[in-house]
Amino acid sequence: MSEGRKNILRIFGTDIPGDSRIGEGIRRIKGISFSTSKPILKKAGIDSDKLAGDISKEEKNTLEEVIEKGEIPTYLLNRRKDPETGDNKMLTSTNLEMQIRQDIEAMKKLGNYRGLRHRRGLPVRGQKTKSSFRGDSSVGVSTSKIKKEKSGKGE
Repeated sequence: MSEGRKNILRIFGTDIPGDSRIGEGIRRIKGISFSTSKPILKKAGIDSDKLAGDISKEEKNTLEEVIEKGEIPTYLLNRRKDPETGDNKMLTSTNLEMQIRQDIEAMKKLGNYRGLRHRRGLPVRGQKTKSSFRGDSSVGVSTSKIKKEKSGKGE
């Protein structure tokens, strides 16, 4: 390892190992995918092959600014046309998790179809439920009852 290389680069509460490339490491941040990592690094002026431990404080600050401000094409942002403000945003880590939780609570409160499915703990995106999503609350056939019936009939 070189003199100035750090072991860990911490961005938005996510630890990126210093010996990994920044192009791969930035994808560890929740909310940043493969398709968004490249434009973010390009806008920040950082080479994606550079090791995360070799990133300077200035480069780290510009990287954080680009992510916070969402200075990439709109179609790559993960929060387009926010229902409350109408803004296009790039949310990461804890902010993204909180926003998803708030959206689900709002759907439940509204009582729309997706909200009702969330309330009942059922699949929201149209999956079939005959054989899948059978948790503790599902109605089905108990195998122990079948075994008792078979042993009782055989006598």
